[in-house]
Amino acid sequence: MTLSGVARVAFVGSRRIFASHLPSMQSYTPAFSRQGLIGGKWIDAYDGKTLEVHNPATGEVIANVSCMGGKETKDAISSAFDAFNSWSKLTAAERSKGLRKWYDLLMAHKEELGQLITLEQGKPLKEAVGEVDYGAKFIEFYAEEAKRVYGEIIPATLPDRRLFVLKQPVGVAGAITPWNFPLAMITRKVGPALACGCTVVVKPSEFTPLTALAAAELALQAGIPPGVVNVVMGNAPDIGDALLTSPQVRKITFTGSTAVGKKLMAGAAGTVKKVSLELGGNAPCIVFDDADLNVAVNGA
Repeated sequence: MTLSGVARVAFVGSRRIFASHLPSMQSYTPAFSRQGLIGGKWIDAYDGKTLEVHNPATGEVIANVSCMGGKETKDAISSAFDAFNSWSKLTAAERSKGLRKWYDLLMAHKEELGQLITLEQGKPLKEAVGEVDYGAKFIEFYAEEAKRVYGEIIPATLPDRRLFVLKQPVGVAGAITPWNFPLAMITRKVGPALACGCTVVVKPSEFTPLTALAAAELALQAGIPPGVVNVVMGNAPDIGDALLTSPQVRKITFTGSTAVGKKLMAGAAGTVKKVSLELGGNAPCIVFDDADLNVAVNGA
């Protein structure tokens, strides 16, 4: 299989950079637009607005992506809600097969995905390719765990009773991810959601949306049905508000700052959504003039 459509455009460009061993990326400024994914279709922002994605090494614009907001997010939620009906009713083995195919495609395009991560996020290529390995393993792990969502039998207090617990998917999940791991933070959230029968609306960082869109393209190629995985990016407050206020979204998962996490937790209370938060700071490493550089390098 090959990457098609918008995903291929980015990878062609990134391959050209690294194949020619350029000392920098300054001479490369591709002009192409990228769309969000709603209901299995690549969609422009309804008002036509776009958002610039920059190469952090040079500051140059490497892409223009659709700058979406509340309206597009509501449609993505509706798409995920409609898809939930059929996706949640598939057998665990069928969902597992789809996730396994997605994992295989991620690994088949490991180098290209790594180059794309470096292009839009800035981490060294070796680390970027390592992230693809790391991120894809979440999909591989949950492809297997999908078949092991067991219930349990509970001893009853009365002789003529039998108590048992069935685990069921909660519904549509909203996944909000940061810029620092543009692939792994998505797969870590989407993998378990899909494994247990949930559908998702992903909101990647506006700094690193291209990797998310490429991963979503590969999910489609893997046979994940339209609407199961949706991607919207752009106006973060509007997208977040749409996810929080929708009664169809039953789960919010977020990795990012504590300040934003507090807002999401408060906003989720109105519709009593389940919330999973991974919060923290930027963890800077500051090296002063009088530092022992060998110690500083080892510590960093």
